[in-house]
Amino acid sequence: MREIVQKTPHDERLLVFGLAIFMCVFLGPFDTDVDLDVWQRLAFWTVAVTIVGIVIEHCMIAILYSRWCARFHIAIKLLIGAMIGAVPGTSFMIAINTMFRPEHLENLNFPLLWMNVTVMALLIAGLDCLVTLQFRRGAPVEEEQPTPEINPEPELANISLPRLFTRLPDRLREGQIISMSMQDHYVEITTTQGSEMLLMRLSDAIDLLDGMPGAQTHRSHWAASTHSKELSKAGRRHELTLSDGRTLPVSNSFKPTVNDMLKAKEQA
Repeated sequence: MREIVQKTPHDERLLVFGLAIFMCVFLGPFDTDVDLDVWQRLAFWTVAVTIVGIVIEHCMIAILYSRWCARFHIAIKLLIGAMIGAVPGTSFMIAINTMFRPEHLENLNFPLLWMNVTVMALLIAGLDCLVTLQFRRGAPVEEEQPTPEINPEPELANISLPRLFTRLPDRLREGQIISMSMQDHYVEITTTQGSEMLLMRLSDAIDLLDGMPGAQTHRSHWAASTHSKELSKAGRRHELTLSDGRTLPVSNSFKPTVNDMLKAKEQA
């Protein structure tokens, strides 16, 4: 979802915008097919999709970036973002209904309307993901850009970052990678400057680190040596504490590797 908001070309987003309006005009949800004619529905849903969509999109992105929700599955994050954004979104739907069909508000049920707005937001988010993935399948593979310099100072001009940094937005390239975690088909890369979701496999992301010191703690998690603090046991499970206070699960098969990484860090 982050990639869709930040990196999706304008033609893709315009297509999603147009499809969402078309579907609302054609299907006429919330009884708009009964109360409004085609042109009234076009005006109604153009305004509604634009305003409500912007509000809910920003709420979804805020939840995706939130450290408090870092452990949640991406689908849960999108649901939480849609539920929160649907509160002001529902209020706006009431306001726009006041303009177009005030009689519809006589039997208003705010919780039911809020739930319907939440479902519509999730459907449009799913449409956004589907359109973006279809565009990417047919898009030519971009040539890899030159590796950016880690520091503009002359004495460090020849030091370069791993290739993975070329996939990150500019705002994260000055930070250090703390960890990487797999979520569905995305890898969430957490840095000292923030986090980003990239559509790739964890094994490919590790390969693009070009030997950066670190260890895989689990089949879905990797931690940088610099930001790994200690290995501890929580009940029957082991976990690795990171410099930002988060913990990653450590499976039995990767525990020796994690121990070796921590010992090497102490001896360095």
